[in-house]
Amino acid sequence: MEEKENNKTEKQEMTENEAQVEVPQTSNESPTNEDAPVKKKNTFLRWLLFLIIAGGVAFGVTKIVKHHQNKHAYDYYDDYEYEPSDEIISYKNNIMNIVNPLTQKVIVKDIDWYCGYESRKDTIVLFAKNGKRGYCNVVTDKVIVEPTTYTKAWIFSEGLAAVEKDGYIGFINTNGKVAIDFRFPYRGNPLSEFVFHNGHCVVADSANKIGVIDSKGNWIIKPLYDHVEATKDYAIVYTKGDFKKQIDYTGQILNEGIIDYINDIYYDVTYTDLTTGEPKEGEEKNSNFFEYRVEGYSGLMNNRGQFITAPIYTDISGISPTLFEATLQDYSSVVIIDQNGNVISGIKSGNK
Repeated sequence: MEEKENNKTEKQEMTENEAQVEVPQTSNESPTNEDAPVKKKNTFLRWLLFLIIAGGVAFGVTKIVKHHQNKHAYDYYDDYEYEPSDEIISYKNNIMNIVNPLTQKVIVKDIDWYCGYESRKDTIVLFAKNGKRGYCNVVTDKVIVEPTTYTKAWIFSEGLAAVEKDGYIGFINTNGKVAIDFRFPYRGNPLSEFVFHNGHCVVADSANKIGVIDSKGNWIIKPLYDHVEATKDYAIVYTKGDFKKQIDYTGQILNEGIIDYINDIYYDVTYTDLTTGEPKEGEEKNSNFFEYRVEGYSGLMNNRGQFITAPIYTDISGISPTLFEATLQDYSSVVIIDQNGNVISGIKSGNK
């Protein structure tokens, strides 16, 4: 009886244990709806990672090939090789060449010198070759003006560049075409001149007088002066023997009587040394009169700001509190003037 009860108990335990065993799913069963988004997300990440790796490999290979080509395309500074940079000049066998700063492609070979390139914002470069001037674009790799016609030229500014032909200055555009005719005389001007700023350029006329033109070649300040300094809103004009004037681009005079600076005037004096009682010579500063300067020329003014003479001398020095020695424009002859600017005598400086 007990044996039967024991067998029954064991059978019941086996049945309960079997009920607790989890039956695994076979491989033929379909995934639940909750598993699908996870698999899609994993697939997308795998493809994204693959594309990133492939792109990085391709970029690296391209950089290596390009670096190899650029590095061995030119020997910079004869025997030394450098990495390509923003430089537009490359040397090979002591020959200077203009190259594209990004690709190092040669645009012009064997030049004498160049100017007009500071950074990648500049595209057109002025260069000299065999005594002639030309222009090239270092972005498009094009020579826009061949070095065959012009013997003098200036950098581009505001879309225009000055070139000299038969002794006269004209202006070309960025296509190399003449935009302003050749009608302004060349007077040995430096490279800093014939450059447009704020739509203005200082040039001379056929009578060698100076004025200001606009970008169309029209006079906006008439050529009446010996020197002109153009600013954004006005110009300072000067005629020899006169004061400077401030004039706007409508021709209206804003200020007259402009000078450069003022110097003190001294004169010789004799005094008695208080210690020794002996006579001594020295200098006394004139507190009533001053020398003013305009474009290298001198005039006499008083301490009330009144101009006694025009700026027509090359130097003024003191003789006494009311007499002055003024050097003429030959830098040798001198005259004596009084406190009113009247010439009272004249002598040669060598006879003083």
